[in-house]
Amino acid sequence: MRKLFLFGCTLLLSQFASAQSSNPAPYCNAGFDDAQGFYVDDHINSVNFGSLNNASNGQYQAPHYVFYNNLPIKDFIKDSSYNLNLNFKVSGGCGYGVWIDFNRNNTFEANEKVAGTTGTDMLTLGDNTIVNKTVRIPADAATGNTRMRIRIVEDDNHNMTSTSQLPCNASNSDLDVMDWGETEDYTINIKAKQVPSAVATSLVSSFSITPNPGSGLFQISTQAAAPIEAIAVYNLPGQLIFTAKPLAPQATIDLSTQPKGLYIIKLRCAQQELTQKLIVQ
Repeated sequence: MRKLFLFGCTLLLSQFASAQSSNPAPYCNAGFDDAQGFYVDDHINSVNFGSLNNASNGQYQAPHYVFYNNLPIKDFIKDSSYNLNLNFKVSGGCGYGVWIDFNRNNTFEANEKVAGTTGTDMLTLGDNTIVNKTVRIPADAATGNTRMRIRIVEDDNHNMTSTSQLPCNASNSDLDVMDWGETEDYTINIKAKQVPSAVATSLVSSFSITPNPGSGLFQISTQAAAPIEAIAVYNLPGQLIFTAKPLAPQATIDLSTQPKGLYIIKLRCAQQELTQKLIVQ
């Protein structure tokens, strides 16, 4: 019995440790108070954004705020666009909003609203109201783990004023807290756009050998900034007489001890094999 009890406690602690949070800090409060004396079920059924997928299919417990900090953090690339698919249960006159804290200053600013209703616009009533939007991660967004907030709000006065489109409650007063809705926070990881390097983008179609013809030391270089991965020099009978792995855009080879004649230079650069002839005088 004691072992069973300890197992149950361990399982409970494990579930608690991996559970989502109801604390929005350091971000603003975004809960709901159901203050009109009855309960209205306006909630977020599911969120699909890029590779982030979460289906809660129900309203989180009062005050209907949850930070899903226990989900795998998905990557989003700056200067790239992603599909946002939201599914809501809409029981009354509701608006919604999506904010991403692109500058990571712990505040959802007006220009960080990436989707949502405005003014008198409202969501369609229903158990599965779907919204599809395209969201672009700006090129100047800060990199790193970033908070995203999604809200569905039923306006107290049913006029869908701009107040109902805010990411936070108007103040800490219960009189200003929106009565009905749900707020979900997520963490996404914003990464810099990978600018292809010269190695990947520059097709090294040729390389130069100077002097050619020449004697002694020879300078080998590519027309791009791609590093030379390997050099092999063969004499005319096909014998390997010199190898090097300079890992630099330029390299020097010394053939001062080799007899005059025709040589073949093979170079590997930018995942390509290139060949040229060299005349040693």
